[in-house]
Amino acid sequence: DKGLQFPATQVADAGANVLDDYEEGTWTPAYGGSGGQSGQVYGAQIGRYIKVGKLIFCTVRINLTTLGTITGNTSITGLPFTSENVLNLVGAGPLGYHFAWTTAIIYLVGFISPNTTSAILRIKTAATTDLETNVVQADLANTAELALTFLYQAAA
Repeated sequence: DKGLQFPATQVADAGANVLDDYEEGTWTPAYGGSGGQSGQVYGAQIGRYIKVGKLIFCTVRINLTTLGTITGNTSITGLPFTSENVLNLVGAGPLGYHFAWTTAIIYLVGFISPNTTSAILRIKTAATTDLETNVVQADLANTAELALTFLYQAAA
């Protein structure tokens, strides 16, 4: 009696109500920039995921020791599965922890657009406005840390 078991390789089923996939694993999160990135040195890059059907539950912890250069909007790259390509369907997750950022943050979220393997980082910096802005290099310090948990739907 070992519980419900899935084969090592998925046997896909076209039935909408058939659970044909379960997987647990690791991935390596990194910071990316919409205009490029270079020179980052990490003290920790920890990524874990659970995939049930097309639903992906991810956890991330990133700790920088050297910021390097991040050009444009900052994202977490290397998600374990490509997000489903459905217009206006996004995944998101709130910040669990942040430390050593140069910007005072009310909250931070990872925003996963359709058909991508990255989560754009967005922040809210003032309680008096509904405006969120994209994270840029100036928001981060050499030793910036974050922990994030989020859900999204995979393409397959």
